[in-house]
Amino acid sequence: MRYLLRFFQPVWIAFVLISFTCLYADKPPSEYSRFQDKLTRENNPVGKVKILIKMSDIDLQSAAQWIKKEAFSEADKHLKQYSGVITHALETLKTSHRNAQKDPSGFKEFELSLRRQLRILADLKSHYSFDRVDDISQVIATAESAQQEMFKEIFGEENTGRDKERKKHSDSGKDFDP
Repeated sequence: MRYLLRFFQPVWIAFVLISFTCLYADKPPSEYSRFQDKLTRENNPVGKVKILIKMSDIDLQSAAQWIKKEAFSEADKHLKQYSGVITHALETLKTSHRNAQKDPSGFKEFELSLRRQLRILADLKSHYSFDRVDDISQVIATAESAQQEMFKEIFGEENTGRDKERKKHSDSGKDFDP
């Protein structure tokens, strides 16, 4: 009998300690916070932008989930966070002093993700009521302007067709609507 008590006592103590640590331990870090930690450690601007793209995808997925639940105020919080992440990625690429025409890595990935995300945002906009559509429209405008900046960086300002055509038609005095 003593042998059984000696054997089970350490096992019992270990079980109690493990159960308390499991109950009161902090939750594992979310995927978003892991990306934030990676972002603080990353020094390469292209690496930072790739991390920011993943963070923006998470924000957009979270917003979509809240919109499906019809919790638009929560969705707006994630959309504002998405807008901030997109702006941060744009500023990171602009301040990197890299030539996007010679080495488009980072610029190209950001533009492609914006293209995909703008389609998602257009779908999400259809779920918004008329009086709340301004919130998501501002986010879409931010993403579209970031996409235009990427076009200018990748192809050069002289080669971006829409601005060139608008300028030519505005100089001639004619209205132009593409």
